[in-house]
Amino acid sequence: MKLLISFLEYLRFISFWFLDMIKGLKITRHYKEISYILENFSTPKSKALREKKLMELINHANKHTLFYKNYKKIQDFPVINKNILRARIKEFKSSSFTNKKTRIVSTSGSTGSALKINQNRNKVSRNIADSIYFGKLAGFKIGYKLLYLRHWDDLLRKPFFTKFAQNIEELEVVNLNDSYVESIINKIKYDKSSKGWLGYSSGYELICKYLDKTKSKPINSYVKSIIAMSEGLNKYTKRSMRKYFNAHVVSRYSNTENGIIAQQKINSDSFSINWASFYVEIFKIDEDVPVTNGEAGRIIITDLHNYAIPLIRYDTGDVGTINYEVSPPLLKNIEGRKADIIYNTKGEIVSSFIVANVVEYEGIIQGQLIQETQKEYLLKLNVANEFKQEVDIINEFKGYLGNDAELKIGYVDEIPLLASGKRKATINNYYKSNPSQ
Repeated sequence: MKLLISFLEYLRFISFWFLDMIKGLKITRHYKEISYILENFSTPKSKALREKKLMELINHANKHTLFYKNYKKIQDFPVINKNILRARIKEFKSSSFTNKKTRIVSTSGSTGSALKINQNRNKVSRNIADSIYFGKLAGFKIGYKLLYLRHWDDLLRKPFFTKFAQNIEELEVVNLNDSYVESIINKIKYDKSSKGWLGYSSGYELICKYLDKTKSKPINSYVKSIIAMSEGLNKYTKRSMRKYFNAHVVSRYSNTENGIIAQQKINSDSFSINWASFYVEIFKIDEDVPVTNGEAGRIIITDLHNYAIPLIRYDTGDVGTINYEVSPPLLKNIEGRKADIIYNTKGEIVSSFIVANVVEYEGIIQGQLIQETQKEYLLKLNVANEFKQEVDIINEFKGYLGNDAELKIGYVDEIPLLASGKRKATINNYYKSNPSQ
């Protein structure tokens, strides 16, 4: 049986690359270029390729879009965001793609109304090649079964034949109660396919909590890779997924409108930036100027391959820290949405991982930290009966937030999901009501 499954995996692998060859080796060429640029980053050729891509994109945007017609150097381009795109989307559309077929991707509306972005065919091919390259770095290969854990709405759900051809198992994160988790575990226990997990970090956390509760042993399920996306990956989940499924776990930083921006390497907490497909900058939180090395700031990206709607100096809405002292520069951490960043009582950014790692405490199932004012905070906890460390957790959090922090704990039955199926670890109501802070 295992031999037959391995043969089918190999057949999918061969079929994919054979079809690409028939279509002109588009993905193959992108894959080879990505590999060369990232694996030879410091060479003159790699640098020249990146600079050429940036200049070609800028020249195209200057010539074919209304919004960018007055800009010719990257340093002169304004920072844009989703609100600007929504309000002036026609000005961003390239005139050279007016009558050409493009793919439309729609971002989640969890932080506002959904945003629809056109992508030209070359951009679509680039995203596929990026996925193959970064998947391989994490241990995943074409042909393996993909256990895809996310929220599946009607637009995202794939037809049966597509799922069969791509070997995808759609797993719904919204339904992760004990009985559903049990059915997933039972199913993959007896499936001898080579597998990779791709999914929301909070979904993995719930699976691990269930396996802890049932005192499960490690599961021999032929899992080769585990990639977490969309949310911060805490130490507990990373360690527990490794224990139960015997595969390395990495976190991926990506979005719908652009693709894979960065990903952790195995056994590393830093993120390798996809310099082959993006030009990445870090700007100050409330000012459109670069940060100093190691300072937290807004992640600003330029998509080097979407010519249908050029996104140049696009504010992702996320906050991170970059290390320019290494080559290639790495993202040291990604803190999540700017509007959800927590500040201590002195106004300094506090890492969201203080909340993500709260599940290390015995008896805590979920946690969420809300900043209400400059010094008032609410820590929501979903706990089991054995939780008895309230004083310890208050003292620990005051160490992060400040001794003058007024921290209250609220016990809840559940931390609610967003419409996207994701779960927020932090909320900053003070920032939202005081945007100048």
